[in-house]
Amino acid sequence: MINLAPDEEQEAVTEMTRSLGLDVLYPASKETEAAGAVPPAVWRTIVETGLTAPVSEELGGGGVPGVVTQVAAVESLAYGDAGITLAALWSGAPSLLISEHGTTAQQATLLTSAGDPDTRGSVALYEGFGRGASELETTVAVQDGVVRVVGQKVAVPFAATAESIIVIGVDPSDRGLRAVIVPRSTDGIDVTATGSGLALDAAGLGSVSFDVTVPAANLLDSNGLGMTVERMRLMVAAAQTGMAQRAMEYAAEYASERIAFGKPIASFQGISFPLAEAFSRTEQARLEILDAASLMADGGDPNRVSAAVSAAVAYASENAAETTRLAVQILGGHGFMTDYPVEQWYRTAAFLSALDFDPLASSFQPAF
Repeated sequence: MINLAPDEEQEAVTEMTRSLGLDVLYPASKETEAAGAVPPAVWRTIVETGLTAPVSEELGGGGVPGVVTQVAAVESLAYGDAGITLAALWSGAPSLLISEHGTTAQQATLLTSAGDPDTRGSVALYEGFGRGASELETTVAVQDGVVRVVGQKVAVPFAATAESIIVIGVDPSDRGLRAVIVPRSTDGIDVTATGSGLALDAAGLGSVSFDVTVPAANLLDSNGLGMTVERMRLMVAAAQTGMAQRAMEYAAEYASERIAFGKPIASFQGISFPLAEAFSRTEQARLEILDAASLMADGGDPNRVSAAVSAAVAYASENAAETTRLAVQILGGHGFMTDYPVEQWYRTAAFLSALDFDPLASSFQPAF
């Protein structure tokens, strides 16, 4: 059962991350996009929270937050800036994977830099149009003490700068999910930097082709790996929801101050009704994320968790794209000017909605 009342820890974390998002991330959003990198001081501040690169206390970290707590934190951070939030979250994803699934040797070697603000991590998950983990085509085959990785990944964060990349793929013998650490210097890796694109330039995204062989010691434990991957996907949905919430509130405030025909445009049904619908949709997206997170926290059936996450991701993506588009329209000519933040939110939402797209969980209808 979903408990809609946050506990004391969740309230404290949400309050802290909302302040951090508004006071630190939001003021740095334009500078970050222009430079294609998060300012060092901002990056250090967000990494020091321990929420983006969680490591268990047993391994010397601050602990891995509960999934419900983390989705609330990510949404609040993204309320300030989704791009910076996701760049930090994706960089910290290897810490979560190694903390939860790494061998003792891997943890001793690789987790020492988990809280280092000068280090960037990378996980190669997405392929093609962003299908769920069960449909991955990259193969991770174990044979004779080595692991062969073959496939192509897109939107790989810090693809050209991370020392190693954790590749998520499937074992061709049983289609089971596998994760393996591939040093970026390994022969057979071809990195193509995306360069300046629609959004999220600060994450250093690139396309990476793999045809490599690494020692079997680089393989992570696959027990429960699917749940961790679904957790990573759910965090992106939480970021989209935080961004949608901010876009709605910004547009509503603008509409209450913009005067037309002698009164605020918010008083007209053509503005107020779509805004009300957007608020309702965003709350539904939040509840779907909470449902998936609660199911995951309770150790639910992996197939149910995967279905719930895919549904939450699909709805959050569609809602963020629609809500940010509405914000641009409400601002009119100001909506596509870089002096206002809504155009950046719109571009970010468009990018993310294409990144993780499951057509079986989406209400998207082709235009024919």
